[in-house]
Amino acid sequence: MIAIIGGGISGLAAAYELATRHVPFTLFESSDRVGGLVRTERVEGFTVEAGADSMLVQKRAGLELCDELGLTPRLISMKHPRTAFVLHHGQLHPLPSRSIFGIPARWTDLARYSLLPVAARARLAIEPLIGLPRDGADESVAAFFRRRLGPSTVDVLAQPLLGGIHAGDVESLSLRALFPRLAAAEQSGRKVLRWVRHSARARPVGGAFTSLSSGMGELVEAIVRRLPDDAVRCGSGIVALARRADAWEVVTRDGRLGFKAVILACPANIAGDLLATIDEVASALCAQVRYVSTVSIGLGWPRNAVAHPLNGSGFVVARASNGVRITACTWVSSKWEGRAPADHVLLRAYLGGAHDPLAVDLPDEQLLDITVRELSAILSISGAPRVARVFRWRDAGAQHEVGHLARMNTLEQRLAQHIGLLVTGSGFRSIGIPDCIADGRAIAGAASRLVA
Repeated sequence: MIAIIGGGISGLAAAYELATRHVPFTLFESSDRVGGLVRTERVEGFTVEAGADSMLVQKRAGLELCDELGLTPRLISMKHPRTAFVLHHGQLHPLPSRSIFGIPARWTDLARYSLLPVAARARLAIEPLIGLPRDGADESVAAFFRRRLGPSTVDVLAQPLLGGIHAGDVESLSLRALFPRLAAAEQSGRKVLRWVRHSARARPVGGAFTSLSSGMGELVEAIVRRLPDDAVRCGSGIVALARRADAWEVVTRDGRLGFKAVILACPANIAGDLLATIDEVASALCAQVRYVSTVSIGLGWPRNAVAHPLNGSGFVVARASNGVRITACTWVSSKWEGRAPADHVLLRAYLGGAHDPLAVDLPDEQLLDITVRELSAILSISGAPRVARVFRWRDAGAQHEVGHLARMNTLEQRLAQHIGLLVTGSGFRSIGIPDCIADGRAIAGAASRLVA
C-alpha cells in the first residue's frame, strides 16, 4: 500500500500510474477538491480557468496522458493570430511572430523592435560575439539577460515574460532550473540568437500550447474517473509522518495508517514540515523553496464594450515602465475557441507575485476595482463586466531560485537514505503540467517497484 500526500496534478498523475499498475494506494488531499492549480469553472456560458489554462506541446507527457484517457479528440490549438504584447510606457508593443522569450528570430524584426531603443537593439545583435562565462555556474535569469543580451532587455523582456510565467523576480530565479534551454544554447557554442532562429523554425504548426475544449479541468475529471472510488480522501490533511519498523506511519486527524511507501506530492514547504522529525537536512532544503501568492481574475464583457480589436493572445506588463498593478492579461476568447458566449469576450488578469505580495489579501471588491479600471484604460473598455470571478492562489507559486538544482540533488541524496520516501511536484523539479505529469508517474513507478 502506498500513500500519496497531495492531490494536485503531480499527485493525481502518481495515483493514475499506480492505478494502471494495479498497485493499491490512498491519496490524501487537505482541501475539498483535487486538481491543485488546475481548476475550471463554467459560468453563464463562459469557461473560466482559475489556474493553468494549457500545456506545452513540446513536452509530450501531457499529450500522452490525454491519449491514454481518451481526451485526444478534445485537444484544441490556439487561435490565430497568436501575437503577444508587452505593455511598455502605457503602450502595447507586439512581440515578433517569430521570437522565443521575446528574443527576435529574424534580423528584420530586431531592426524594427519597438520595445528596445536603437542602442539596445545593436547590443542584442552582437550577442553571438559575447564569450562564455568561465565557471558555468548557475545564475539568475536577470544576470543571464544582462550579460548575454544587454541590460535593457531585463526590464522589458526578462521580467515581464520569463519572470511573469512564475510570478517571480528574475534577479533571483534560476536560469538553469527554469529555462535550461537558454543555458544549454549558450554552452553549446551555438549562441542564443542562433538557437532562437533554429527553435522558431522548429515550432509545432499548431502552436506551442494546447488545451482541452471544455477547459483544463477536463484532465482532472478524466484522471479521477480512472481511480478507485475509495482511494481519494479529500479534506484529509496529514498531521505527521514517522517511520515505524518496516513501515511508514501517516497520521491524520482521524487516526494512524501504515504504508510501505509514501509519495510527498505536496508543496515543498509542507513536505519540509513533515520531514522535520525524519531528516532535518532534507526538511531544511524543502523549507528553502520560497512560494509566492497570486490572484487570477476572469472577466466577461459584451464584445461591443471593448474597443480594442484583441487580435492576439494578450499582454504582459513591464513593471519598470508602467504604474499599473496588474501583471498580465490573457485575451482568453481570442486565444481559445468556445470560452465565451457569442458576441462576448473573456479576459483574464493577474495580480500579486514576488513584487506585490499583499495583493492576495485585498478584498474582492478592491481587486475588481483595480483590475477593471486598469484594463478599461488599456483596452478602451466601457461599462461593468457581465461576469467576474476572483481566484486566490495563496503561497502556491514555487520559486526555483539560484542554486535550486543543487539543493534538489542534495535532497534526493538525503531521501535515498529513507527507503520508500519520495517527493514530486512543482516545488521540486517539475515546471508546468507536462513535467508534473511525467515526474508524478515516474515517482509512482519507482514507489511501486519498492513495494513489489
